[in-house]
Amino acid sequence: MSKVLIVYHSFTGKTRSLAEAAAAGARSAGAEVTLLEASAASVEDVVATDVLVVATPQTFGSLAGETKKFFERLWMGKDKLGSEIGFASIICHAQEPAATRELFTALPGYFGFATLQAPLLVSAAEIEGGREPARALGSAVAAPR
Repeated sequence: MSKVLIVYHSFTGKTRSLAEAAAAGARSAGAEVTLLEASAASVEDVVATDVLVVATPQTFGSLAGETKKFFERLWMGKDKLGSEIGFASIICHAQEPAATRELFTALPGYFGFATLQAPLLVSAAEIEGGREPARALGSAVAAPR
């Protein structure tokens, strides 16, 4: 059974609902899932998992501040991380998400994570329609590698 850690930040509950959908998908695929707010997640949480999924709203054309702080904490312990940890992301956006998508495409390389799929982009105006792709992402990343 794989262990999936889903770290999220949410201002209005939209990104949290996408993270919860991804968690439901991973559980349905048989994974052990931990869902944590970005402010509560630590390097130790990431080290103890097989797959890290990060869900963030896009604010001011980039990832939310709490999500950035999470990655800054990870940077301090990056020597404990490695390529055996899979990575996927969900971006909840109201504006053009290109900058955040580009950042999430590069981030796994900074930490030595294995990218499992391209970032999932969900418009904040279409959360209902984004839950099923988030659920599918959770199911896909939970599959044994």
